[in-house]
Amino acid sequence: MNFQDTNTEDNTEKKQNEGFFANLIASLFKSNNPEAEKKRKLKIIAKNLSKTKFHNYYKPSTTEIMPSFAKLFYEIYKIISPAQLLFKANPNTNIFKNQILNFCMSNSQLELLEHFDERKITEVSKQVPLANIKTKIEQELMAFSNEFDMGRVNKTENLYRSFSLLRDFCLYDFYFLLRKFNSSIQENTFTSTPSFEKINAEYILDDLKDFVIVAYAITDESISWTDLFEFFKSTHNSEIISANNWKKIVAKIKSIQTSNAFELIIKHISKDPKYRTDLSNNSTSIVEPFLDKITEDTNEILSKLENAQKESKATSICQQIFGNTNIEPLKNYTEAYNSIFQKKELLTYDYSEPLTYLKNFLLNFVKKEIRELFDIVVIRGQWDASLSAPMSNAYQELLKTSTEITNFDISLAEDGSLGSKIKTLLPKTNHDAGAENIINRVIIDSNDQAKTFILSSVQNLIIIGKTLKQLIEDYVKPKHIIVQNWRELEKFSEVPLKEFCVGIYKKIYLFVQLMQTYLSE
Repeated sequence: MNFQDTNTEDNTEKKQNEGFFANLIASLFKSNNPEAEKKRKLKIIAKNLSKTKFHNYYKPSTTEIMPSFAKLFYEIYKIISPAQLLFKANPNTNIFKNQILNFCMSNSQLELLEHFDERKITEVSKQVPLANIKTKIEQELMAFSNEFDMGRVNKTENLYRSFSLLRDFCLYDFYFLLRKFNSSIQENTFTSTPSFEKINAEYILDDLKDFVIVAYAITDESISWTDLFEFFKSTHNSEIISANNWKKIVAKIKSIQTSNAFELIIKHISKDPKYRTDLSNNSTSIVEPFLDKITEDTNEILSKLENAQKESKATSICQQIFGNTNIEPLKNYTEAYNSIFQKKELLTYDYSEPLTYLKNFLLNFVKKEIRELFDIVVIRGQWDASLSAPMSNAYQELLKTSTEITNFDISLAEDGSLGSKIKTLLPKTNHDAGAENIINRVIIDSNDQAKTFILSSVQNLIIIGKTLKQLIEDYVKPKHIIVQNWRELEKFSEVPLKEFCVGIYKKIYLFVQLMQTYLSE
């Protein structure tokens, strides 16, 4: 045997020895086999659980949940049952939210809160101008909000959070879980302590996961349970749950949480050593949304009253202007199309009603009564052309506007230049944002045009009205300054000219008022 062969044998033997010890170490501490590694971790989990004082809840060797586990849940169920019944009977949490908010408010806030009631505001509006009410409500809303300082906000939010955690815990389905250990158990009946059987742990795995989430949440040491039980005493004349018993439950859960026993049980049952309970904080604020809603609701009440008053005023004015005259609606720029637009979540025609009134006023009044006055006073009257020109120009502009409104309305017909676009694009709006944008642009432009018609007509009517006022004043003067031949003009009118002018002036004044109720929105 030469030295080279001897060295080779020695090296081979050395590598074999190293491999043996490496495998031995790996078998003792860590395996490269994932399944073997999982088994090793599960054994460690079982061992760690055995070291806790809650090891008697679960038997790792047979993966069984023991009767002592069910007994813990039964004792908790017995304590929280009255609260569970209360919460189930009142599933709408808004009831409790409002009670908590009222509990935390000052006396002055509770008094102010009554001022925001719709019936109260409506009653006051019958005696006080709405503008004054709006100013007063704005001041009261500010005062109401300012009393929610940082201290009051924190108290309210913390109280609602503790309530939510208690409610979530009490609404856990203890009865459903306990029936798995004893099918004869009766819901919310605690006359005698039932016996429980051990069961396959997999049957309650999901129940335990759900319980841990609601249970561990109540162990937060920042929660003041004292405030919550004071709230229940004040609003429900009882604690709902005995404060001492609740503290015992919290202490028990805290002990289980600290020992990590339930998480160890879940990991072992699910054979998932990496399992972690998600304890994310999903607390909801109630003060800011409450203040926003109070403001929104109050403004809506005021807006509704304002619209009702405007509508009432508009109806009254229309009756004085048009009497029993039939109002002929426009054919295309109408409210009827708005219902179609709204279904498609599009913009709407904003001035269809006032534009309809304007068109009818131009047809039934300007083209008749004002034309008659124009023919008598402007055409036959002897007065300075520089004084009559503004009235003459305004009258001609109104006649022109009447024609323009007709053409505008025709353009919005289904076969019109604008209406055809709407008709073509309307079916595409559900899947084509471009179609929606084009229709909205047509509607915006149409509203702008309608508003322009109204504004220009109002301005021209005001010009005619001012001139009429001067003419009426001139008529009654012993010596006429503006129109020299009033007496001669009388023979061309079926009624006295002064009376005729005053009647027209009043109608113009009323119509301008009517248009202003729409323009001020």
